[in-house]
Amino acid sequence: MDIYHGLDEIAEKYDNMVIALGNFDGVHLGHRELIKKAIELADRIGGVPGVFTFDPHPMTVIQPDCSPPMLLTKEDKIRILSELGARVLIICPFSEEISRLSPEQFVRDILVQKLRVKAVVVGYNYNFGYRGEGTPGMLAEFGRQSGFQVIIIPPVKHNETEVSSTLIRQLLLKGKVSEAAGFLSYYPFVSSRVVTGDRRGRQMGFPTANLNLPENILIPANGVYAVKVHIKGDTFNGVANVGIKPTFDLNQPKNLEVHCFDFSEDIYNTMIKVEFIERLRGEKKFSSANELVARIDEDVQRARRILQAD
Repeated sequence: MDIYHGLDEIAEKYDNMVIALGNFDGVHLGHRELIKKAIELADRIGGVPGVFTFDPHPMTVIQPDCSPPMLLTKEDKIRILSELGARVLIICPFSEEISRLSPEQFVRDILVQKLRVKAVVVGYNYNFGYRGEGTPGMLAEFGRQSGFQVIIIPPVKHNETEVSSTLIRQLLLKGKVSEAAGFLSYYPFVSSRVVTGDRRGRQMGFPTANLNLPENILIPANGVYAVKVHIKGDTFNGVANVGIKPTFDLNQPKNLEVHCFDFSEDIYNTMIKVEFIERLRGEKKFSSANELVARIDEDVQRARRILQAD
């Protein structure tokens, strides 16, 4: 996949571009349908399938106080998008200047002049231009006037429920990671670097890797999870705790620590990926360290059973 972090000189390199437009936060089932249709249409007309998105998310510029946490880091979103078959990924820097473009200016200045699109694919609820005033219907009319085709994708559903990034966020905030996975088409995960912790887990017989949590990325609800951990190309089963360690009254910010089964390597400063497979329980304050150790042992045994069956 060819990746561009701007709009200059793209049109000169490709003929008959078919672009899927969207924010693609989470790259969920609905987003995948847009990209699939763009690829299919490009194949039919001998064109080049591409994906167009903004960075940062427009809400962080327009209404930063109302901007939702993201489901993926920029790096993870690029990696997943690159696996879906489009030839071009355009990541357009979102600015106040772009936010002031009217819907007609967005189409004229970006889609027509900068990209020379042959067709675009959007979801039924896609908005664009100043204050999101542009609608799919308006885009289709602009397309007729400017000579490009517009494909509007109806709602995509999973188990009779419409797929959306908002719904996925709600599920994660409740710790429903296995349910969220059905809408994402992959298990929710965090990719981050292992940092030095307080080594309390090691003292209790359950050595853990503490992760430096990415900023503005949604982490599932506090609690204990059965997880799969990807380290240097290998995958290990384990348990993870998301929370503030209430048993020890540390008054610390939200933390993610992972205990990998049958693993003893030193991985400080290593990038790892933690997939949340199933929530085992909520975070709880125990009366003593011994009581906590006994419960962790139960969590480990239950996680082993779940992950062996997965």
